Amino acid sequence: MKNIFTQSVIGTFLGILLLFGCATSSVLGQNAQGGAKGFADGFGPGIEGVWRTTITQRVCGSGVVIRTAKGLTTFNEGGTIAETSNALAPAFRSPGHGLWEKQSSRTYSGAFVFQIFNPDGSFAGTQKISQTYQLSRFGDTYSSTGTVQILDPNDNIIANGCATATATRFDPR
Repeated sequence: MKNIFTQSVIGTFLGILLLFGCATSSVLGQNAQGGAKGFADGFGPGIEGVWRTTITQRVCGSGVVIRTAKGLTTFNEGGTIAETSNALAPAFRSPGHGLWEKQSSRTYSGAFVFQIFNPDGSFAGTQKISQTYQLSRFGDTYSSTGTVQILDPNDNIIANGCATATATRFDPR
């Protein structure tokens, strides 16, 4: 009887150790500040994660501000981007989808596209944004510069622009 009790206690103890060991390893694979698997250059996490952005669209030559908007951008592991902003009402634009890649220790490039719609809901074309992102030393902010192309439904460029953005890593606390 004592032997069965001892085996049960040891089995339970080993089960608990295994459970905590698995939970710890799965949590270590994530990062509360954005899910980054590695640090950009030993100082902070890479660009992976969720960012709160302030986007400023500008006239390219003069730098005159066209509009400023707030947005959210998610850089997913594996190089995809999900984006949305309040530059246009939700009825007039889809979320943005795109790709990103690392250029150097804290520099990344990426592009995303979203669909735009007329007031009657018909398809008006797409808008494509290509950016270069410069991550801060500690990985908690970035700034970017980029180009904007507005395309008609047949993918003909009908307007160009420039944009800058600043972003802060989303902190769920």
